Amino acid sequence: MKRSTFDGLHRRWPLLLLPLAAGCASTAAPSAATAPVPQPAIATPAAAPAPPAAPAFSLKDHYTKHEYRIPMRDGVHLFTQVFTPTDTSHPYPFLLNRTPYSVGPYGEDASSDPAPGTSLYSFAQDGFIIVRQDVRGRYMSEGEFVNMTPHKPHKSGPSDIDESTDTYDTIDWLLKNVSNNNGRAGQWGISYPGFYAAAGMIDAHPALQAVSPQAPIGDWFFDDFYHHGAFFLPHYFNFFSGFGKPRPGGGPTTQGTPGFRHPSPDGYQFFLDLGPLKNIETRYYKGEIAFWHDVVAHPSYDRFWQERRILTNLKHVAPAVMTVGGWFDAEDLYGALNTYRAVEDQNPGIVNTLVMGPWAHGAWSRAPGESLGNIHFGGAPSEFFQQNIELPFFKHYLKGDAGSAPPEAYVFETGDNRWRTFDHWPPAGTTARDLYLQGSGALSFDLPPTADTLFDEFTSDPPPPRPQNPAVNPPHNPP
Repeated sequence: MKRSTFDGLHRRWPLLLLPLAAGCASTAAPSAATAPVPQPAIATPAAAPAPPAAPAFSLKDHYTKHEYRIPMRDGVHLFTQVFTPTDTSHPYPFLLNRTPYSVGPYGEDASSDPAPGTSLYSFAQDGFIIVRQDVRGRYMSEGEFVNMTPHKPHKSGPSDIDESTDTYDTIDWLLKNVSNNNGRAGQWGISYPGFYAAAGMIDAHPALQAVSPQAPIGDWFFDDFYHHGAFFLPHYFNFFSGFGKPRPGGGPTTQGTPGFRHPSPDGYQFFLDLGPLKNIETRYYKGEIAFWHDVVAHPSYDRFWQERRILTNLKHVAPAVMTVGGWFDAEDLYGALNTYRAVEDQNPGIVNTLVMGPWAHGAWSRAPGESLGNIHFGGAPSEFFQQNIELPFFKHYLKGDAGSAPPEAYVFETGDNRWRTFDHWPPAGTTARDLYLQGSGALSFDLPPTADTLFDEFTSDPPPPRPQNPAVNPPHNPP
């Protein structure tokens, strides 16, 4: 057994008291800005016959697919798929998604239809020029892939590239080479693609009018891997065992790399048996995962991580922004809330909307989203988001739709299970408080008064994954 002492338990945890659930304290006065948003009826009388199923929407029936290798300012070509509507009676805006996860299937004759109930399905039905791109160094795009490409605020020539310049060059080429466009572009992405959406709106091309970073990585140290200091080993190991491998053959390829196949379904036991971190390299990675060496070499929040913090560079943002997140997102809740805040603080006067719903990571892109485990939200929040928030946002700014501009915040209130809108975020009149960690696992709004309460200690015994209570559990004696 190991004895561990956690110092600094007096550190502050900010708590914002908001009217988001029954029982939460708030000083916000009721107003039209905080009124519930009307939602469509979801119940059908038991005796009513089920309506006939609508035929599935097919991209092949309504779109033509083209593939291009778009040149960037430094000469690297990025592989890009463009789906243009076959109805050419009017021009369409571009809707761009840049991803490190592959735009496959590859080939102009190969296409896969978006699943009904997804955001992409609703975009395709409404009519956009849909653009999907492998980012630099991934799959069929040329160049070197860099994780969370550091932004370069000052550029002196065509060799100074980052995700902002790659987005700019892509949009500029599309405008000049894809016919029947209306001169406007939008961008969106979830999780890692959410980072690319956020990066693309910095010093953006004038045609980029609307951007929606969704569950965006804002700061990889806090978002995913160190979670305020605690290394999230299972998350890192499982993700990078496949994602972190170099491309087969070293250059553009349609082939991905397989992830790790655990020898047992008991993940807890796998990591318990792993031993020290060095065993990851000697037993499993064996020199294939370059980013592993970076992570273990930088266990503190040093310059390596600070350069990958896109939040501090979210300046010179001109497009309308709608950041989306889920209250129950275990990966990128930090990124969503702080991307909204960084844009708000560093770009006064622009349209900047926050959407927070009752979702796990990315669940808003899959309808209906009526539950999380055995918790039900009284409707279909994902479907409501797609049809009443997300699609109207892009139609308003890219198609000139007459609908109104979005509010400052769309927030789903759990407990009462309703959408609410706000003119300010946090809502006017709410009170921010600090919570302090105390000894013996307690929390308090008061700073610990004496030095002997500024730390706590406990016995770390991994086999029982919870503190032992002799009155309930017998002591564990490992061999």
